[in-house]
Amino acid sequence: MLNQSEITSIRSFNRNYTKLLGILNKKVLDTPLSWTEGRVILEIYFNQDKTPIEVANHLSLDKSYTSRILKRFEKNELLYKSPSSTDLRSKKIHLTSQGTKLAQQLDERSDQQIKDLLINLSPQQQQEFFEAVETLDKLLFNRK
Repeated sequence: MLNQSEITSIRSFNRNYTKLLGILNKKVLDTPLSWTEGRVILEIYFNQDKTPIEVANHLSLDKSYTSRILKRFEKNELLYKSPSSTDLRSKKIHLTSQGTKLAQQLDERSDQQIKDLLINLSPQQQQEFFEAVETLDKLLFNRK
């Protein structure tokens, strides 16, 4: 088990990285979306034909909170719903062209944010950063 100093160091890193990415800002990457809304719209963008419950479950969000976000998106013409072909009680959600444009903008800005984060690192340091992230991904999420 890690000692208290090591735990404190990890928590300090988490606070610094959260601040660096701007996660505590009300709006994400100069868009009208909150961080949670940004994650929801990207989930729909990357994984088309999801139901509201699938989005909530995949992002570990409260279903009623997700529903309110989706209703706001629908009201703002960012998405529309269609009947599910497998379950008549359920709806599939789809981004409109306006929603797709906003998701693409958010995706591109997210990529640019990482590029900007690493720009002052040497190619070797960038590779070390990438490998560290890959290691964390493997350890925390059992991938690869």
